Amino acid sequence: MTAGPPRRETAGASAPSAAARRPRLGGILRAALAVLLLGIVAFTVPWRDRLVLSGGPAVLETTGDIVGGWRADAVAFRFEPGVELVPEWPAEARAAAHAGAELRVTRGPGSPYDWRPGLLHVFGEMDLRGLFSALGLILASAMVAITRWWRLLRVAGCAARWYDALRLTFIGFFMNLVVPGLTGGDVVKAVLVVREHPERRADALVSVLVDRGLGLLVLMGMAAVVVSVESERFAEVRWPVTFAFLGVLLALWVGLHPWPRRALNIDRILERLPQKQRLRSIDRALSIYARHPGELLVAVVLSAANHASLALALMALGHAFGDTLGWAEYLGVAAIANTVSSVPIAPGGWGVGEALYGYLFHLLGAPAALGIAVSVSYRLLNTGIGLAGGLFLLPFVPGAREVRAEIETGEKRGG
Repeated sequence: MTAGPPRRETAGASAPSAAARRPRLGGILRAALAVLLLGIVAFTVPWRDRLVLSGGPAVLETTGDIVGGWRADAVAFRFEPGVELVPEWPAEARAAAHAGAELRVTRGPGSPYDWRPGLLHVFGEMDLRGLFSALGLILASAMVAITRWWRLLRVAGCAARWYDALRLTFIGFFMNLVVPGLTGGDVVKAVLVVREHPERRADALVSVLVDRGLGLLVLMGMAAVVVSVESERFAEVRWPVTFAFLGVLLALWVGLHPWPRRALNIDRILERLPQKQRLRSIDRALSIYARHPGELLVAVVLSAANHASLALALMALGHAFGDTLGWAEYLGVAAIANTVSSVPIAPGGWGVGEALYGYLFHLLGAPAALGIAVSVSYRLLNTGIGLAGGLFLLPFVPGAREVRAEIETGEKRGG
């Protein structure tokens, strides 16, 4: 009696192992990229306070310490020991630097001086009331986003309680933090909602994709509007943001409208792709939303409210650090930075977001350290909310045991 050719058995055993290594390798590479980006941000971030001299042929800067609060219109600046200022600096500044004395400076009309706080100084003067206000606004925006997905589930024929949408969303937040190798909490949320609606697997899965995609589309649209209205302040990013939004709209029109679908033979292309049955199911599920324009309009309004609340949260953080930018500017910063950060370049967008916030704040005339502080604080608040999502996995919570079993099964399948 023979058991079959041993070579086939060996090949069959090695193939899953190689496939299992790929997700782990991708996760390791993304984590390494995040560490690299954070390292670059940490290297370039202004940790020390700086005194700025303008009005001459070039803008000059030097490092030191702002004595007291940096938000005042007049401060004392203590130069870094041993610094030698170039002759273009005023005599009183060169004398104070040479003697190691403090220099009293003011800013405003008629003064050549300005100052920029370092990141440590910014965090040291944070108003904690702004932190709690931001936390409340982030939670409010999450409730709006959960309501949007709950309505989209109902359109897809997957009747669910609002609490179920809340539970699965917060479990997704939590798993986004603690499960290596996954591309995001939406993956876990999709797996769980499909398990709870096995009779409409494609519809349940597409509800997650439409929810995320619609939110991202509205975010890009709001970014395009802000950079168009505030064209002078966002001049450097106006056209890239606008063209990216128009490109996504064109792609959606081609994929969903009957005329370009017929002209490009989209259905025939789907028939030739691998897993055509699954792709046809997803394509059919997408068409459900095209037949409910009223619900899509409600989802767009909820998405706009979601992003508006997040912009208010960021403004609360920025003002807690001493910034004075307005809500429209924070909306533009959030829309641009969060759109780019949503691309799965690095886990959670860490590193990418900090670099973008710092750049955009500098573009708007605010200290880059403020932008980085806002970004870090925003991510830490989201991390706390994500950890709170783990409460839905505790043994005494209804359905938690089944959810944990499904997640463990998914981990084993993914290696």
